[in-house]
Amino acid sequence: MYNFKINSNSIIMKKLLVIACVFVASLSYAQDLKFGVKGGLNLSNLVGDDVENTDIRTGIYLGGFLNKPLNDHLSFQPELIFSMQGAKGEDGFSNNDLTFKLSYLNVPLLLKFQLGSTDKVHLFAGPQLGFVLKSEIEQEQGDMSGALDIKDQTNGVDFGLNFGLSFVVSDNMSLDVRYNRGLSKIFEEGGKSYNSVIQLGASYSF
Repeated sequence: MYNFKINSNSIIMKKLLVIACVFVASLSYAQDLKFGVKGGLNLSNLVGDDVENTDIRTGIYLGGFLNKPLNDHLSFQPELIFSMQGAKGEDGFSNNDLTFKLSYLNVPLLLKFQLGSTDKVHLFAGPQLGFVLKSEIEQEQGDMSGALDIKDQTNGVDFGLNFGLSFVVSDNMSLDVRYNRGLSKIFEEGGKSYNSVIQLGASYSF
């Protein structure tokens, strides 16, 4: 089985998160700051050299965000998102259905760019830190099912990149499509497997 280790990369990521939180707190005193909530559908899978025959797992994401304009075309948007991720597959020995269930608390730090002369379409991109909340494998055999907790064997911190598009449909409502690619191995030992998530949803700002 895999063993979880705390390495220098995890320590660096946590320091970056602390710095980001201090920066976000300072934004709360700034003018033109918008608050909002968001949510939608996750289409998640695992990718990597050691991943074979996995299918998309459907889940949800929910959270909130701040948005601070930097100029007429650029803004900074930190977010705090609960995200259900993972993948589906089969047990190679018994051919029973398996579901790899991952839940993360994700902290994307995004830059949003206005495309064109109107403010209807925005391109966004930026890094993300994810902190694992749950990690388990659920096995189904007929009408029977059982789950194995593997959180202790899962890397506690996931570093990734986000990019996507946001479409403004009203003064407060936007539709979002996003892709998140994990750059940290899900397991510290035991092969190269990474998170891959497409998100489809909406956001509402106040």
